[in-house]
Amino acid sequence: MQDQIVPVFEAEALSQRFGKTQALDGLTFAIAPGQIVGLLGRNGAGKSTLLRIVSGQLKHKEGNAWLFGQRIYNNTPALASLCVIGDTPDFGKLKNIKQLFFVCAGLFPGWKKQRAMELLEQFELPYTKPLKGFSRGMKTAALLAVGLSSGALFTVFDEPSLGLDAVMRERFYDLLLEEKQQDPNRTFLLSTHLIDEVARVLDSAVMIDKGHLLCQAQMEDINRIYLSVSGAPDAVREETKGMTILREETVAGSLVRHLRLNSVTEGQRLKEEGKVQIAPISLQRLFVFLAQTHNGVEPDIEEADE
Repeated sequence: MQDQIVPVFEAEALSQRFGKTQALDGLTFAIAPGQIVGLLGRNGAGKSTLLRIVSGQLKHKEGNAWLFGQRIYNNTPALASLCVIGDTPDFGKLKNIKQLFFVCAGLFPGWKKQRAMELLEQFELPYTKPLKGFSRGMKTAALLAVGLSSGALFTVFDEPSLGLDAVMRERFYDLLLEEKQQDPNRTFLLSTHLIDEVARVLDSAVMIDKGHLLCQAQMEDINRIYLSVSGAPDAVREETKGMTILREETVAGSLVRHLRLNSVTEGQRLKEEGKVQIAPISLQRLFVFLAQTHNGVEPDIEEADE
């Protein structure tokens, strides 16, 4: 019998309320090992609350949460293989990156010293310059270097690109893919509202809004299930009759319907008949469609199917 794979993180009916605010509402999902996962949602969606539970800073009120199959809160062994890089750089009394890396070497059992030094060059950071003189972007880059070099089996980056310019943002994502290739056992979670920015590096996505789970799936499944169909209006209406429509719009005389397919066969039929153009929905637009549908906004349909 094949050994069952233990999720890196698992939530079961996870809920958290702060006064009248329902931060998390019955979240159930799991993160498989060896992936780059996007925790995607707008500001206030519940991402920060979820990360506080993941990191053991907050004891959840309802439901269950496990890290490597263990309870999280007040459980040091469960947190031993975790590295969380927050969105607000705080180096305490550390004077420079040399001191920062010295602390990290004692904090993370799998610390990669040589990799850390290589990343300093990639992020163009000085080793001994006082941290108090760093720009916001430099401080962010220093923490990203820590996360990538930590060797932690589960590494979380919260809004990883804040303060970085376009060049450094793309460099981080390239380095992340490189690290994942070199150490395929590691799992990375990118928590962000910049959805399209991270799409190219993701193996899977977890979308949440107002504490609810909108979608969790592998990227290949998302690209297969959620499609945009465009072409002559009559052809689009005919070919998509009976399908689940998330949104409809007219672009330069063509009718575009954004769909959630009920089966793979529907997508195959659209391709084979070739009467319309099909393409995956961008991850950011898909989030918007799912959030609006969940919040009771009806899709804008010009003409209902008969």
